[in-house]
Amino acid sequence: MKYLLVPVLLLCSIFYNDLKGQNEYLNFEPTVFPDRIMLTIPGDPATTRAVSWRTVFSDKASVGEISLVESSPSLENSAQKVTGTFSPWEEGSTSAMGHKVVFNNLKPNSIYAYRVGNGEQWSEWFQFKTSSENAEPFSFLYFGDVQNDIKSYASRTLRQAYSNFPGADFMLFAGDLVSKSNEEYWREFFYAGGWIFGMMPSVPVPGNHEYGKTIDGSREFSRQWNQIYTMPENGPSAKYNNRCYYIDYQGVRFVSLDSPTMGYNRSDAGQILAWLEKVLGENPNQWSIVFTHYPVFSCSQGRDSEEYKEAVKPILEKYGVDLVLQGHDHTYCRGQNLSQVADKERNNPMYVVSIAGPKMYGLNTRFWSDRVASDTQLYQHISINGNSLDYKAYSVDGQLYDAFKLVKKASGVNFVQELDEVRKIEQRTEIPEGARKNYSEEERKIYERHFSK
Repeated sequence: MKYLLVPVLLLCSIFYNDLKGQNEYLNFEPTVFPDRIMLTIPGDPATTRAVSWRTVFSDKASVGEISLVESSPSLENSAQKVTGTFSPWEEGSTSAMGHKVVFNNLKPNSIYAYRVGNGEQWSEWFQFKTSSENAEPFSFLYFGDVQNDIKSYASRTLRQAYSNFPGADFMLFAGDLVSKSNEEYWREFFYAGGWIFGMMPSVPVPGNHEYGKTIDGSREFSRQWNQIYTMPENGPSAKYNNRCYYIDYQGVRFVSLDSPTMGYNRSDAGQILAWLEKVLGENPNQWSIVFTHYPVFSCSQGRDSEEYKEAVKPILEKYGVDLVLQGHDHTYCRGQNLSQVADKERNNPMYVVSIAGPKMYGLNTRFWSDRVASDTQLYQHISINGNSLDYKAYSVDGQLYDAFKLVKKASGVNFVQELDEVRKIEQRTEIPEGARKNYSEEERKIYERHFSK
C-alpha cells in the first residue's frame, strides 16, 4: 500500500506546483516593476507622446528615458531622462500608483525607443514612430466596443488586427472599452492588449460603460480613465480633457466626441456641440473623421435616439465630415443613408458602427445600411493617401468582410466606390439567440423577408 502512495503523492505534488505556477502567472497585483503601459498622443503627433503605467502604491518616482532608435543595445547611454507625475491608479484608492510621463520636442517622422520606471526598476524598451508634419499617407485601426469577455474573446480581435497590420499608426477605440470601469475589467483589457499598448498609440473616446451608476442613480465618470489616457487638452473645457479633443494627423482632423456625457450632463450638451461645430468649422485639413460612441443611425433593434441624431447629424452634414466611426450597438453596419439627407450635392458622412468584442445584438428593421453583419467580431483598417480613403473591415479570423473607397473630388464631395469583391461576400444576418426577444413576430417576418433577398 505504501508503494501506491508514492505515485499518488508525486501526482499531487505536480498538480499543486502546476496550480501554483498558474496562480503566480495570473497574479495581477502591482509590483515595483511597471505594468499596464499605455502609449498615447497628448498633442502634436509629430513631436509628442505620453506614457502611463502602474506600480505598487509606495512607488512615488515617475521617470521616462527616450532615445532615437539605434541598433546598439546601449540605449541608456544616449537616452534623455524625463521626470513625470504620479497619482493613485484608481482615483481615491491606495491599491496601486499610477504614473505618467510626457515626451516633448520629438523629431517628426522618427523612430524612438523608450522605457519607464522609477530610476532603478525599469520596463522593457518600447519603440514608436512620430508622425510627419505634412499630409502624407498613413493608416490606423478602428475598433468598436471591446467591453466584456475581454481576456477570453476580445483579445483575439486586438491581436489579430495588430498581427495583420503592425505598421498602422494608431488604434482608435469607439467607446465601451470595458463593461465596468473597475479593476476586474481593466485587468482584462491590459491583459488582452499587453505590450501592443506600449508600441502603438491608443486614441479612445468614452462610451456609456465608462460612466458607472452611483447609489443615488446618477452617473460617475471612470476613476481610471484620466490616469490611463493622456490626450490633447483642446476640448470644450478642462472637465472634458481626454474625452472631447481633436488630433490633426497627416492631413486628417480626428475629433473625439464624448456622446454619453451629453445625456448624463445635459447642461453641458450645448457647450460640447458648440465646440464640435467650431472644431469642424476651423479644420485646415482635407479630411475629417469624427469618432464617438452613440450611433447617429442605429443598427440594432430598438436603440434609435432621435434626440441625439437631431443634435449631432446637422453639424456633421454642415461641415462635410467624411467618416463617422461609432460603437454601442453590438452589430455592424455602414452607409450614408442618403434617404435622410437634405442636400445630396454636398459631401455627406459615411456612418459606420462596429463591434470588436463578443457581446452581440440583432440588426434592426430600418434597413438603412449598405452593408451589415450580426454575430460577428470585426476590426477595421483605414488608410488615407492624398485624395483617397480606403476602408476595409475584417472578421476576427482575418477575412475581408467589407470595403469601400472614398475619392475626394475637387469640389470637396466624395465619390463612394464600392468594391466588386465585397459584393461576393455573403452578409451575416442571423439574429443571435439572446436578441430574438427584441423582435415582435411581425418584425421577424419583415427581417427575414428583407435579408432573404
